[in-house]
Amino acid sequence: MTLSILIVHYKTLQLTTDCIRSIEGHTKGIDYEVIVIDNDSQDGAKELILTDFPSVRWLDMGYNSGFARANNAGMIAAKGEYVVLLNSDTLLIDDIFTKLVKHLDDEPDVVACGGIQLHKNQQERHLYRSLNPLIRTFVILPPSSFFDNLLIRIFPEKQFADPQQVEWIPATLLMVRKSTIAKAGMLDEDFFMYGEDAEWNCRLGRAGRLKVYDDCRYIHYEWGSDSGRKKQEMTPINRFYPQIQLSNLVWIRKEYGLMAYLLLMLNYYVMLIFYYGWKIIVNIKNGKRPVSELHHQKGYAQKLGIFTNYFWKIVWNKPHFYKLTK
Repeated sequence: MTLSILIVHYKTLQLTTDCIRSIEGHTKGIDYEVIVIDNDSQDGAKELILTDFPSVRWLDMGYNSGFARANNAGMIAAKGEYVVLLNSDTLLIDDIFTKLVKHLDDEPDVVACGGIQLHKNQQERHLYRSLNPLIRTFVILPPSSFFDNLLIRIFPEKQFADPQQVEWIPATLLMVRKSTIAKAGMLDEDFFMYGEDAEWNCRLGRAGRLKVYDDCRYIHYEWGSDSGRKKQEMTPINRFYPQIQLSNLVWIRKEYGLMAYLLLMLNYYVMLIFYYGWKIIVNIKNGKRPVSELHHQKGYAQKLGIFTNYFWKIVWNKPHFYKLTK
């Protein structure tokens, strides 16, 4: 078999159904299988999906195992020469998988690849071609062009001779050779969700080149089963979604070492003091109570408290399932 398509399902019946239908409607040139890995959705999806798509293989995790563990179970079960991780909130618009397989066949030094993400209206989404611009978003500094330029100098965009080469392929749609998985390893099961694809891309990148092909495009709705993220208010200090940033901190520790992690946490503690002090001074200057209107600071402090609860586990880099409970 040429290709195994892995879809992690968690309470996204309509999205998963639409995704599989788009696969069947557009994938014509290769022998493939679709494996749905269910994270204990308890939404009746198994019966409905297997009735509509009898060729689908279904794996029950039995608990909400997150993204890494569920995909690893799919990788173990996969029969294909190539494996693709595919989000349930995606739609194919053409035979992208046949094109990606041909690209990998034509370029043996490319170990993994992906395509350009599109909004529902088929406008391009922003693509991080290297990891440094992503890392810059983790650092909290007072808003100013000086600090923006400083971060760009510290974490510059990496340039490649091949404009389609990247450091990071989003696991929204990521195709990799089964032989590469054997060399680089599967996803790190310390991660519940988020960050695991960045960490995996770092290991895949050490095995060979990664590319996102401009002629391969697909729609990504983005929110999946967590539509509440759309409603979260973002400010310069209170911009982190806790599960995402906890996973990112784990990734930073694993990939860049203890000092990088400690410096990032120090940045967060210093900025907590700075922004509390700045707001209190502004309140006094404006004749308000010193401790009024501190809801953004308090929200940031609460999130920093969550990260602090995991501080020593991350410092010692011991195996742990970094899943926040709601």
